[in-house]
Amino acid sequence: MIDKTKSLTLKLIQPATKLEKAGVKFKANHQAQSFLDIEFKNGFLLIPQINMDDFHSSFFMNCMAFEQCFFHCSKDITTYVVFMGCVMNTSTDVGILSHHKIIENYFGTDKEIAKFFKEVGKDVAFDIKTHYLADLFMGVNEYCKNGWHVGWAGFKHTYFESPWAFISALAALMLLSLATLQTFYTVFQYHHPKKG
Repeated sequence: MIDKTKSLTLKLIQPATKLEKAGVKFKANHQAQSFLDIEFKNGFLLIPQINMDDFHSSFFMNCMAFEQCFFHCSKDITTYVVFMGCVMNTSTDVGILSHHKIIENYFGTDKEIAKFFKEVGKDVAFDIKTHYLADLFMGVNEYCKNGWHVGWAGFKHTYFESPWAFISALAALMLLSLATLQTFYTVFQYHHPKKG
């Protein structure tokens, strides 16, 4: 459960593009029992695959309307839609989830999916401190605050984005190693000359 002292600082999570820059990796969760079974483990955000189409858009809107009208029921669908609206803020974010086979788009363009989740999840009543994804939000936000994860993700993006970038970084490392060895042997021979 959430530590009550930390729950005061609980906030929504960032879009997929910012999460990727912070080192979070996305993966489709094929073992999930429900589309609500979202997990965050070891830097991986595991989200069950969903086919986004007209049926699902109607389903989400109807379930959210029901949850908003009846305060005694859980707000799990509302929480899910708010989560997806956070993660998919732009068409680029939707593209990231589509690339990882989390979203199958039968709804329209990526921009339309992002707009749908933003519009439907806007101005809905749900308690950020008690919803079923509160621990996940806290875990993702703490992971993103860690400078090591952000720095490592930036390093990988800069030097390992393409095979050529990796090869050039490896060649530079080899040249640096050879130059260091040459300097060491030169200094060593100067201080320990051969007697002959």
